[in-house]
Amino acid sequence: LRDIAFGAQRHLVDRVNLVFVPIFNVDGHERSGPFNRPNQRGPNNQGWRNTAQNLNLNRDYIKADAPEMRAMLGLMQRVHPDLYLDVHVTDGMDYQYDVTYTFQGRDGSYAASPHIARWLNAHYRPAVDAALTRNGHIPGDLVFAHNERDLDQGLLGYPFTPRYSQAYGDLVHTATILIENHSLKPFRQRVLGTYVLIEASLRQLAEHGGELRAATQADQRERPATLPAGWRETLQPAGVRHFLPMQREQFTSAASGAHETHWTGRPAPAADVPQYSVEPTIALHRPHAYWVPATKSEVIEVLRAHGIQFETITAPRAVEVDMLRLPDAQVAAGPPAEGRSRVNAGAPMRIHREEWMPAGSIRVPTDQPLGDLAVIMLDPQSEDSLFAWGFFNEILQRVEYADGYVLAPLADRMLASDPALKREFEARLAADPAFAADPDARLQWFYARSAYVDARYQLYPVGIEP
Repeated sequence: LRDIAFGAQRHLVDRVNLVFVPIFNVDGHERSGPFNRPNQRGPNNQGWRNTAQNLNLNRDYIKADAPEMRAMLGLMQRVHPDLYLDVHVTDGMDYQYDVTYTFQGRDGSYAASPHIARWLNAHYRPAVDAALTRNGHIPGDLVFAHNERDLDQGLLGYPFTPRYSQAYGDLVHTATILIENHSLKPFRQRVLGTYVLIEASLRQLAEHGGELRAATQADQRERPATLPAGWRETLQPAGVRHFLPMQREQFTSAASGAHETHWTGRPAPAADVPQYSVEPTIALHRPHAYWVPATKSEVIEVLRAHGIQFETITAPRAVEVDMLRLPDAQVAAGPPAEGRSRVNAGAPMRIHREEWMPAGSIRVPTDQPLGDLAVIMLDPQSEDSLFAWGFFNEILQRVEYADGYVLAPLADRMLASDPALKREFEARLAADPAFAADPDARLQWFYARSAYVDARYQLYPVGIEP
């Protein structure tokens, strides 16, 4: 940074503006010590991965819980970067690459911003790789092994969702590079590799920035009818990757009682290993708009923090929308993820009806540059939706009930007065022996069909304008 601002590299900013955030995770920077990063070689003191709220900022791009992330989103909206670089250090196995990086759409994989991805593949990646190689570095894609003890099992395709920087950037149509310097390379080598990458990035923007801006504008104009919103690894390899491994030795650990790996630091012969990819698990239809009730002020503030455009109504309004009931929603077991209990929406039941929206509610149109982001955040089936991040967990809590002494006579009257209901009940008894043998389940079946049931239980409160 000193060289670029005051020294021999000042010419790099003659045609490019560089906005540099030296410390994103201030809390982690201040919590420095020699024992923070056992998988990393140097420096003598290292920062802490998470913030004082124990949040990993590179999992926070969608939910924006951290004040640091709110500040970063605000900065991005003020300066509108053509290129966003997110610099990290890896964990994991040893290999020859010292500077690894990725972006959505690398090697023709899916990208929500296909024009940007083509620019990154055609201009950015070849130039950056060449610059790194000229300076003695070995660039490569990110590395995730199925089994670090056996490379023949292949390299997995990691399903990056927009909680991560480069996937978020792709969704908001900002060229974004996730950089992972290799943790087992010397600290000086990692710093110099980052130096070369930033320098090459600035040169590419100076020479081809106009083309990148045109690609960005083209992606901002796109309005895809469907959006993939969940990912899984492919069952079969998508191809073969020419991989540069390191030598390793096996030893028996008295502590673990198993064979463990010792990395020697010496290069091993190149190997062609299976490379897996990812595939979508769900594609979401793009509606015209979403209606978020005023009662969900936390959700509205997150949408505002992202710069998503919306209209706020100043008087109550009845709107005709689709509502989703989520009878199969499940809160994840185990410890929370990034300070929240994750939720799987399951298969929704869609109900078209008139919904009353109070004053202060907002209408979020999807015909806007950030419309893709709005869909991913507001459709509960999205893997990184605000629903999945636990912003709507209150709808899963049942607060009213009826005792058996109330339900039994009520259910008997319902059976006697409604022949269609009786036929439905008898069919359920015949089809489900466990249900037939469970008195409580039988009474709850009637409660769910009575006038006393909570009509908003499991009802996702965001209206969908088809």
